[in-house]
Amino acid sequence: MPRLFVAAVLLLLLAVPVWLLVRGDARAADTGTLVVATGTVVRKAVATGVVEPAQEAQVNTALAGFVRRHHVTPGQKVAAGDPLCEVWPALTERDLLAAERQLLAAAEGEATAREFAQGEHLLSHLTRMLQGDRNLQRMQLSAERGRRSAEESLRLLREGKVEIDGRTIDFVVRAPVAGHVLQLARIGDPVTPASNFGLGTVVAVLGDLDAPVFRGTVDEIDVGRLQVGMAGRITLGALPGVALAGKVVEIGLRARRQDNAALFDVRIAVEPASGAQLRAGYSAVAEVELARVENVPTIPERVVWHRGEQAFVRVPGADGQPQERSVTLGLGDGLTVEVRDGLRVGDVVFERTASRP
Repeated sequence: MPRLFVAAVLLLLLAVPVWLLVRGDARAADTGTLVVATGTVVRKAVATGVVEPAQEAQVNTALAGFVRRHHVTPGQKVAAGDPLCEVWPALTERDLLAAERQLLAAAEGEATAREFAQGEHLLSHLTRMLQGDRNLQRMQLSAERGRRSAEESLRLLREGKVEIDGRTIDFVVRAPVAGHVLQLARIGDPVTPASNFGLGTVVAVLGDLDAPVFRGTVDEIDVGRLQVGMAGRITLGALPGVALAGKVVEIGLRARRQDNAALFDVRIAVEPASGAQLRAGYSAVAEVELARVENVPTIPERVVWHRGEQAFVRVPGADGQPQERSVTLGLGDGLTVEVRDGLRVGDVVFERTASRP
């Protein structure tokens, strides 16, 4: 019996300090207060995506072979018609031999036509009697053109460039539009020509980074408040100190599901900042201002709790003890909220604790 009594006394002595400590912490927590202040609340829609050119052009070619030479470097700005690279055919000795024999056959045909035109044998005189001089002249001219064509084809295979009737024929792939070189095939890469059955090998990708756009997605909660023409602010993950201005130019009409969330596509025209080197595909976050109130009473949203559709805060009563007060809230940004009724600037509000609202 004495042992039980002693144990009970010891437990009581230990419990009293713990109870006093907990009660003291609760009272100390109740003493945490803040003052209603005048502030500005801005509601924003946040979209995540990338910054890229408004239009990209994939450059293909009807030439088959391999990339032999570059005329530009990635990132370089080019105009329409500027050379990008050279795609040479993968020639073998057999190909050159065939071209040389075609030239020899064309030269022999030209010599035969010349003999007919100049009447060097009996058959030529008979042909002139049957077909006339003009037909023989046309045969000679046609043979000459065939020989020149064979010569030009062989020169093109050997040198990669030939001048024909004031036109330059070569293996150079040129830019179809102006823009920056975003991608370029490597030297030695094989090239499949474009045809009706496929696009072939993409030897280059062009895009104008002087007129970039932000393409991303916004949550369905905010998309209903977005409007074309709203100003946006774009920050880049790769350039933390750079903020780009923009304007909403397109809002998607159809949602797509991602992780059980409905997301809508949004496109924002971006104004490049001077001195900032943009690259296609930079990860970015766009903030679009939806609403703003200034010079209004504000409190942190953490001191507010809700019961149904009514909002409450705790304020000091006549005896200094916390008491509930109903408040009417306005615009909030997730951290700070506007107070439209129930509190005035300078009023004291208790912080919320874990034990009570």
